[in-house]
Formats: sequence, structure tokens, C-alpha cells
Amino acid sequence: MHHPLITTRQKIYGLLRTITNASVIKHFFIYSFGSFFLRSISMILVPLNMRKLTPTDYGTLSLITAFITISTALIGLGLRQMLSFEFFHQDQEGKKRLLTDMIVIYTTIAIPAVAVAWHARALIISSIFFNTITATQLAPALITVFLFFYAELLYQLLQYERKAIQLTTLQILLALISASVTLVSLWVFNVGIVGIIWAQTISTILAALVFFLFLAKHYFLRSSIRASLSKTYYYILYGLPFIPGIICSWVLASADRWVLASYRSMHEVGIYAIADLFAQLFYTLVLIPWSGSYLPYIMQRYAKHKDNLAPIERENRQIMFMSMISATIVILISFFCFKSFLRYLLPATYYSAIPYILVLLLGQIFLLGSYFAATLIQFHKKSYFLAFALALPAIINLLLNLLLTPYFGIYGCTASTLISYFIYFMIMYLYNKTLI
Repeated sequence: MHHPLITTRQKIYGLLRTITNASVIKHFFIYSFGSFFLRSISMILVPLNMRKLTPTDYGTLSLITAFITISTALIGLGLRQMLSFEFFHQDQEGKKRLLTDMIVIYTTIAIPAVAVAWHARALIISSIFFNTITATQLAPALITVFLFFYAELLYQLLQYERKAIQLTTLQILLALISASVTLVSLWVFNVGIVGIIWAQTISTILAALVFFLFLAKHYFLRSSIRASLSKTYYYILYGLPFIPGIICSWVLASADRWVLASYRSMHEVGIYAIADLFAQLFYTLVLIPWSGSYLPYIMQRYAKHKDNLAPIERENRQIMFMSMISATIVILISFFCFKSFLRYLLPATYYSAIPYILVLLLGQIFLLGSYFAATLIQFHKKSYFLAFALALPAIINLLLNLLLTPYFGIYGCTASTLISYFIYFMIMYLYNKTLI
């Protein structure tokens, strides 16, 4: 019979070993440094861009960014999400086959899809962007949509192989190139938001080129295109369950911009976008490093202890709650300490964005918790649950936005987002408990 004190001590030691795992800590700080550097570039650009762009311009840019996000998710057919399920269950030969099939199938479908979108550009500009952009601005956005799959697949592979330094270095170089193009286009050529869009497109093109070089070196497999295309039906069926989740994730993160644009104004969309930059800062500094360092680590631990997952998952939950509480304390202290500093950072026309920052950041805390809860679900390949788990929060978010935004404006949007992320966290956490 185990003594209660010894058992408790063993649990504490086990938890501390997990938290202080050398490779996890090392990779987390590498990704955090990279993310901090990347976000620093963005934060330096923000006040510079604000001198050249109005809140209405920022609102339009925000809609274009959201359009790229949802379009890349849809055109990707859930293939990258499928890779996250299969990668750790395959040997090296299986990984090569998997990647070859994915690339052939995606490219075959994506090229005509983008061509159709360009042919229907007038409809897209009028119905999605309310005639606030031109074909010149849509063209680089569509190029980015097509190439984004390859760029993100590169980042995904580098994360899974735990090549933190290589990934961070590459992202920093591409960010510096993008920032340089942005500054030159705005301050030298004065071309407005089209310069920012082209800056993202150029960095995506370069990332796609690096991806194919990386693929040729590490995952090259001689195979016929016909053999890969013969599996299209299987891959599409595998990836389809992820698409509703992708759409719902987009609704949670971006649909409120369209509601704001419809019921209020592009000016308010721009104000909301500036407030959301700080939520994106949290995503960059915390959630991305978490995905790069902790996710591969915990998935490998699951794979090694398939027959006894309960102790590992208990540690995972303990770390989850510790992380959420710590992040909440840091956010609250930082916001109230640096609130006045934001008035020096932002031009006067953007001061109204400050009150919304805290609400959006608190929503990110629940998103962090849902990431922890999702690891075991992902390991068990519960693709249909993950696909539809976002449906209820997304629907609630959309309904709350439609209900609150006409009366409360941006406050209605931020409150809707916070409530929806809390509901999503509870769904993931409760289902996680049922698996154990």
C-alpha cells in the first residue's frame, strides 16, 4: 500500500519533470524568442503604418486578411489537419508517401479553384468586400491563398521534426523581407494597403520555394502522379470532417468583422482590428511557441505510453490550469500597468481601441486551455469531434454578434468572442475527461 505523502510527492516530481523537460523548455524559448522578434517587427510597423493608413484602410486590410485565412483553410481540404493526425503514426517511408499524395492532390485541385476565383473577381469584390478593394488588391491575395498551403506545410514539418532553430530563423528572415517591402511600398511609393498585401505574398512565395527544396532533400519519393490522384477520394473524405471545424474557427476569429462592417462602419472594423492585434500578440508569443514545443513532446509521450495514458493526461491538465492561471495574472497586471503607455504608442485616432484589448486577451486564455485539452483528443484521432466541437461556439458567437453589435458596437463583438471561447474550452475539457 502506497503512503499518501509518497504518492503526492511522486505526482509533484512527475509534474515538475514534465514542466522542466529540457527539450520542451529549450524549444519553447526558441519559439518564444522568434515569436517575440516577429511580433516586435509587427509592433514597430504598426505606428509607422498608422501614419499612412486610416482606420478605414485598416478595416479593409482586416477583411482581406480574414478572406485569405478562410480561403486557405477551405482550399486546403483539411489535408494539413489530417497530417497532424497521421504524421506521428507513420514510419519514414509512410511519411514520404503521405506528403507526396497530399501535395499532388492539393495542387491538382487548388490551381483550377484559384482560377475560378479570379474569373469571379467582380462578384467577390462586390459581395465579400463591399466594393472597398480593387482587382489589383485581390490578385496578390489569391496568389497568397494558393501558396499558403506549401508555406504552412513547411512550418508544420519543421515543428514536428523539432527543428526549432531552423524554423525560427526562416520565419525571422521572411518577416524582415516582408517588413522591408511594406515600408518601401508605403513610405517610398505610397501605394497604400496593396503594398502590405504584396509584402505578405512575396514572403509566402519565398516560403513555398524553401518548402520544395526541403521536400526534395528530406521527403523526396519517386511516385507517379496517377498513383497519388487515385487516392483523391480517400484523402478528401479524410479531410472533409476538418472543414466544418475550420469554418467555425474562422467564424470565431473573424466573422465579427463582417458583422461590424455590415451594421456599423469600416472605421469601427479598423478599431477592432487594432485591438485584436494584442490578441494576436498573445497568439504569437504563447500559442505558437506552445504548438512548436509542447505539442510534439506530449504527442510523443502519448505514443510511447499508449496503454497507460491516464497519468500523462493528468499531468497535462495540471499544466493546463497552471498555465491559464499564470497567463491571466500576467495579462491583468500588464494591461493595467501599460494602459497609459498605449496612448503614447498609438495615434489619437486609435485610442478608442484600448478598452477592447483586455476582453480579447481574456478570450485567448480559454483558447490556450482548449489547446491543452485537445491534445489527447487529437491523439485518439477524434476527427469528427474536433471538426464539430467548434460548431456550437461559432453559432453562439455569430448569433451574439448579430444581436449585440447593432446596439453595442465593438463591445458586443468582444463580449461575443469571450463567451464563445469559454464555451469552446468547456466542450473540449469535458470531452477530454470522458476519454480517460
